[in-house]
Amino acid sequence: MKKTMGIGLAVLLVLGFLAASSMADQTMDKIEKTGKIKLGFREGSIPFAFVDPKVGKHVGFSVDMAGELAKYLGMRFGKKIEIVPFTVTPKTRIPMVMNGTIDVEMGSTTYTQKREEQADFSMIFFFSETTFLVPKDSGIQKLEDLNGKRVGAARGTTNLKAVEDLARQGKFKPRDIIVTETHPQGMLALKSGKIEAYSTDRSLLEGLRMKDQNPDKWMTVPFAIAYEPYAYIMREGNSDFRDFVNNTIIWSIKTGKFFELYDKWMGPRGVVPIPLSEAYRNYLQMMVYPISDGWWKK
Repeated sequence: MKKTMGIGLAVLLVLGFLAASSMADQTMDKIEKTGKIKLGFREGSIPFAFVDPKVGKHVGFSVDMAGELAKYLGMRFGKKIEIVPFTVTPKTRIPMVMNGTIDVEMGSTTYTQKREEQADFSMIFFFSETTFLVPKDSGIQKLEDLNGKRVGAARGTTNLKAVEDLARQGKFKPRDIIVTETHPQGMLALKSGKIEAYSTDRSLLEGLRMKDQNPDKWMTVPFAIAYEPYAYIMREGNSDFRDFVNNTIIWSIKTGKFFELYDKWMGPRGVVPIPLSEAYRNYLQMMVYPISDGWWKK
C-alpha cells in the first residue's frame, strides 16, 4: 500500500512539474554562452553515480543520463556542451546547487517537500527504500533486532532522519547512532566494527555490498523503514532548464535509452542487479506524455 501511495504521489508531482510554463532562465543562458554544464555527482552512490578507480572518473546510471542531457543541450545550442564534473556529498549537494557551483546534481537524491523549499527537482525517475546492511551472520531480521546495536547513516540524508525518528518514537532502541559523511565511510565503519548496521537506500547498499571484496559476507535486511523517490536537483526560478531536464528523461524513456542504461547498470549483468518491477515500469510509461522528435529545438 505504501509503495502504491508513493507512486501515486510521484505521478502528481511530475504532472505538476511538466505543467509549468517554459521560460528563458539564467541556467540555460549560461550554458549556451559558456558551452559548459556543471554537474554534481556523488563519490560512492553505486550504481547511480560513483568514482570508478579503474578509470579515475565518475560513472553510473545518472552519469550516463547526464551525458544524454549534455547531448541534447548541444543539439539545442548547435555546439558541443562540455560536462564539468564536481563531487558532492549528502551535506553539500543542495548548497552547491543553490550557490551556483553546479547547475544540477544528478545522483540518487530523494525528493522531499522540505528539500523542495530550498531547491527545484526534476521528475521522479527511480524508487528505492531505506533499510540496513549488516553482516550476514548477524541474525538481524527485523527492526527490533537492532536494539542495543550501533547503527550508522550519512549526514544530510533522509535515511538518517528515518533512523532518528524511529529511535525517537521508541520503535527501536539503538545503542548509538553514528553519523558519517559519505556511504563509503559508512561501509568502512561497518567493516571495521565501529557500527553493526549501516542505513541508506537498498539500491545503494547493494552497490556497496557488490563492490566489497567479500560481498557474500554482507546482506540487506528483509524489511524497510521508509521509501525513497529519486529526482535531480536544480535551482529554483529556472523552469526552462528544469523542463529540458524532464524532457530529456521523458525522451529517453520513449526511445528506450532509459531502459538501455537501466540494464547496463541495474540489469541482470549490471553493477547492482535491481529487477525492473511492473509498478515502476507502469509509472515510467505513464510519464511518456506526447513528445516528438526535435523537441530540443528552440
